[in-house]
Amino acid sequence: MRFKRLGRMGATGGLVAAALATSIVVTPSSASAADDGWLCYGKEVKRCAMVYWDNSNRTFRAKAKITDVAGGGNYSVKVTNVKLERYPAGKRVTMHTTKDYDGWHSTEDSAATSSVSACKYPHDSWRVLATFSWRKGTASEDKAWRPDMSWVGC
Repeated sequence: MRFKRLGRMGATGGLVAAALATSIVVTPSSASAADDGWLCYGKEVKRCAMVYWDNSNRTFRAKAKITDVAGGGNYSVKVTNVKLERYPAGKRVTMHTTKDYDGWHSTEDSAATSSVSACKYPHDSWRVLATFSWRKGTASEDKAWRPDMSWVGC
């Protein structure tokens, strides 16, 4: 099994990749990589996303979560419209979408798509896109975010 995580950095947006036997991790400057594989962004409200690789089933799924950070602004949060996207030959194809309209949560919300066999598409890269929302009182903010990171495998 060969699994790589690829990312773009810098103003030119050039792709940086080095072939290693097990993995490649390049963290984009606008996000921080957590120890558990999540790519996260934000201070008072942390927005995180990842393409999860299930090695035993050899499948990908998109995951997203949003957290009201302790000591921050005390926001209600929700994540919706999580998409697993495949990139064959530079084109974007949405493979699965999870709407997840379960409402606002006081601390954290998460959602994940169903799985796709990565081995059916061995040369394609995969990305996640999700809509993150947070509010204080009645004023809310929404942000669709796709980490500047791609995953490939199989």
